[in-house]
Amino acid sequence: MARVPLLEQAELPDDYQYLLSEDAMGEINLLCAMANNPDVLQSYMRYGTTLWQDGGLDGDDLERCILSVARGLDAEYEWNQHVPIARNLGVPDEDIEAIAAEDFDHFDDRRAALIRYVRAVAEGDVDDATHAQLAEHVDDATIVGATQLATHYLATARFLDALDIPLEGEFVGWTPNEE
Repeated sequence: MARVPLLEQAELPDDYQYLLSEDAMGEINLLCAMANNPDVLQSYMRYGTTLWQDGGLDGDDLERCILSVARGLDAEYEWNQHVPIARNLGVPDEDIEAIAAEDFDHFDDRRAALIRYVRAVAEGDVDDATHAQLAEHVDDATIVGATQLATHYLATARFLDALDIPLEGEFVGWTPNEE
């Protein structure tokens, strides 16, 4: 059971109800918990949108990164949310399975460097070699965007853990064929 109430859209002040609308992300438990502080919820959502739009990564690579962070942290909620999003953006199940199995050799050099890097960021283990591998494939702006993306989902995982936020349904499993 969540340690704070999971608020519904109608419980927010009128100026913030749009944050839990279907046009946004809807009433998912993460956001319903965050709605206890609508200003923080609004900032969280704006920041996430900025990372998506201006972080330097395409949607499918963003999702590979998010899944890599989620798997590295065993963050079931984030994994559960992002497997379907990744699939909708064209990430094949083979890539999802490779991330789950930490099989980075499955990916081309650029994606492997990116996935290793964000995972290392989330685990607090970036070294010069990991950074240099990524820098061979992307510019500094994208490195900053990928770093911020990883820390955003690290913070989200810690928020979910601290407040014991439940999944909306059954866990999809660490590999697609577990569903």
